[in-house]
Amino acid sequence: MVNNKIIQYKPISIIIINIIIAISGIIVKSQHNLLPEILLPIMYGFSIFSAALIISWAAESSEKDISGSFVIAIIALIAVLPEYAIETVLAYTAGQSYKLNNFVYTDRVGYVSANVTGANRLLAGLGWPIIMLINMLKNNHLSNIKNDNKLELLVLGLGAISMIIASTIKFQPIFISFILIIIYLIYLFITSKQESEESEFVGISEYLANLPKPTRITTNISLIIFSAITIFMVSHPFVESLIHIGGTLGIDEYYLIQWLAPLASESPEIIIASLFALKGKSLESISVILSSQANQMSLLIGSMGAIFSFATSSIISFPLNNPQAIEFLLTAAFAFFQISMILWGKFNLNLWGKFKLQMPIFLLIIFFVQLIITDSSIRAYLSIAIFIFALIYLTLFLTQNKIKTEK
Repeated sequence: MVNNKIIQYKPISIIIINIIIAISGIIVKSQHNLLPEILLPIMYGFSIFSAALIISWAAESSEKDISGSFVIAIIALIAVLPEYAIETVLAYTAGQSYKLNNFVYTDRVGYVSANVTGANRLLAGLGWPIIMLINMLKNNHLSNIKNDNKLELLVLGLGAISMIIASTIKFQPIFISFILIIIYLIYLFITSKQESEESEFVGISEYLANLPKPTRITTNISLIIFSAITIFMVSHPFVESLIHIGGTLGIDEYYLIQWLAPLASESPEIIIASLFALKGKSLESISVILSSQANQMSLLIGSMGAIFSFATSSIISFPLNNPQAIEFLLTAAFAFFQISMILWGKFNLNLWGKFKLQMPIFLLIIFFVQLIITDSSIRAYLSIAIFIFALIYLTLFLTQNKIKTEK
C-alpha cells in the first residue's frame, strides 16, 4: 500500500518541482542582483526547460478531451510555444536593429538564423538519432516509418528546399516566408482531418490524462496558462543574458544562441519521444520528432522572416551573410540525409565482414563534428558531403522501387 502511494504521488512531486524551477526564473528576472551574471543564463534556461516540460505534459494529456480540428491545431501550437517565444524575441529585436542600422546586416540578425538552424539540427542530428537508437536497441518495429510519416517528410523536404534557395541567393524572400507559414497551416488542416487512433500517454502525461475529467481539464488549463506566462516573461532575459555572458567570457554569442537556447526549448520533446521508444511505441516516438521537425522547417522558418519584416515596419526579405548562408545549407543537408535514410528504410550499412555501421550513430558523429568545426568553409564542404550521402540513399530507394515495380 505504501509503495502504491509513492507511485501515485511521484508525478505530483515532479510537477511541483518543475513549477518551482519555472517560477525561479520569474523571481530572478524581477530581482536583478539575486544571482551572479554568469549564472543568469543557466537559471533562465532551466526555467524555460521546466515550463516547456509542463506545457508538453498538459498539451499532450489534453488530447483526451479534444474533439474538432481547430482545437487540435491550438494544442499543436501550444506545445511548440517555448521555441517560438525565443524566436519571436530574436526576430523582433533583429528587425529593429536592422532598421536602426539603416538596413545594414547586424549581429542581431545572425542570432535569428542561429536559433532556427540550431533548433532544426538539434532535432535532426541529435534527437532523431537518439530515438532511432533506442528503438533499435529495444528491437521496436521500424518498417512503417516512411508510410506513417509521408506528410511530415514532405513538409520537411519543402522546408529544406527553401533553405537551399535562401543559402544560394543570400536572403530568404518574404513571399517564401509566407508560403512556409501557409504550408504549415495546410499540414495542420490535413492532419486534423486524418483518422487517428486513441491517444496513448506516457510518464506525467499519463498521470494527468488519468485524472477525473473536471480535475484534468482544470489542471491542464492552469498548467498551460502558467507555463505560457513563464515562457513569455523569461524568454527575453534568457536571450539577453546569453548575449551578455558570451561577450563577458569571450565566447561567441552566436553559438550560445544556436545551441543553448534550442536545447532548453527542444529537450522536452526529445524526452517525451524517448519515453515512447522505451515503452516500445516506436511509431509514436518517431512521429513526435518528425512532427516537431515539420513544424520547425515550415512555421518556424516562415515566422522568422515575417516577424523580422514586421519589426522593420516594411516588407523586406530576411538577409543572410556568407556564414549564415552556409548554416542554412548545412541544416538543409541534415534534413535531406534524414529524409533519404527514412525513405531507404534500412538503418544498418554493411561495410566489411560482419561489421555494420548503424546510420543513426553516423548521423550523431556528423552532428558532433559540426559542433567542433566552426570554420565556415569547412562546414560548406561538410554540407556537400552530407548531400552526397543523401543522394546515395535516395538512389538506393529509387532503384529499390523500380525493381519492385518491374516485378
